[in-house]
Amino acid sequence: MASFSKYKTTEGEFWMIRITLTDPVTREKRKTSRRGFKKLSEAKLAAKQLEAQEARLGKNMKSHYFYKDIFLEFEEEYSKHLKPSTIYRKSVDFKKWILPTFGNKRLKDITKRDCQKYIDFMSTQLKSYKPLVIQARNVFDFAVRNDYIESSPFNNTVYPKTTIFEEDEKLEKFWNKEQSLYFLEKLKETDTLKRYALFRTLLLTGMRKGELLALQESDLHDKTHTISITKTLFYDEDGNFQLLKPKTSSSVRDIHLDPETFEILKNLIRQNKKLRLMSGEKLKYNFIFIKETSFEPFRNSYVNEVLNKLCKRFDLPRITVHGLRHSCASLLFAAGVDIKVVQKLLGHAHIETTMNIYTHVTTETIEKTTDLLIDYLNEPTKKSSGSHMGVTELKKQKNHPN
Repeated sequence: MASFSKYKTTEGEFWMIRITLTDPVTREKRKTSRRGFKKLSEAKLAAKQLEAQEARLGKNMKSHYFYKDIFLEFEEEYSKHLKPSTIYRKSVDFKKWILPTFGNKRLKDITKRDCQKYIDFMSTQLKSYKPLVIQARNVFDFAVRNDYIESSPFNNTVYPKTTIFEEDEKLEKFWNKEQSLYFLEKLKETDTLKRYALFRTLLLTGMRKGELLALQESDLHDKTHTISITKTLFYDEDGNFQLLKPKTSSSVRDIHLDPETFEILKNLIRQNKKLRLMSGEKLKYNFIFIKETSFEPFRNSYVNEVLNKLCKRFDLPRITVHGLRHSCASLLFAAGVDIKVVQKLLGHAHIETTMNIYTHVTTETIEKTTDLLIDYLNEPTKKSSGSHMGVTELKKQKNHPN
């Protein structure tokens, strides 16, 4: 509440305001005054403006908070709706790519220019940088929804039209038939049963990495020669593993195995049982793909690390474990498998995912399609009002005119 009083100076009579305001950061009350108003009405108008400003700052008082503090509130809210593995992955992304830029800045001090600089920088660091930009933006949107700030500094920012990654594709995304067969052949000849079983299963079933590492001996079925996908493996930041539900309900599925893959997995299970008998360990879970020292499942990063070394050893284009899944889908399409079957095998919830990601056509398929077209055009046709000749005959006539 403001109070008003008149005072005199050598220059005449003036009005003064005495008012108590709240500091937006400390929330402490502080008394202040304003002088020099010629009329009471001017003093009252100024007091109203001060009170309005105080109300606005009070409403948006958390604009003085650091971005990292608002992020913690945001994290607490969104984590209620996500799986632990997703929460962990997003937390890692924030710590590595977002908090170093924004963490120690107050919300009110972060400008549109700061955000545009961040977008431009990220476009030079990662090919898939947009999801990280969206994560950073989401914290500001959370602050707007909660009236901490009036608008997001990410508003009206733009993504670069081109990035360095669009001109420099160094990483092959999948292998063709010859590369896949060569990989399996060399792996079988030169490496362990466990690694051969692991990568053969990944390549020929299209499993996700977490799905494969979560496999237990009871998931392999002798009568049907199938393997059940009912869970996925996740390691938290403390190094403890958890078995979680798969990515979607469509990810729960049974995959039929070819005879060789089935027998290899059976041999690996026999090998694991011998190791357990020798150690005398009684375990809660009997995983198929285990560390021989602890009988715990491998970490997710282990599989990509080994695959990277094998690509170098066998002089093959470097791909990730997801690239093996991609390779499996591409080989299935090249073999003529229906897209709905591929969708079910890979555990996609939506057919659009299968179509968008896995409709690469191999060179072999293109060549076969072209040959089929030529064969069709060269087939004799029924006589009609016009003379119809195949492509080969047309070419001959062109080269040897009458």
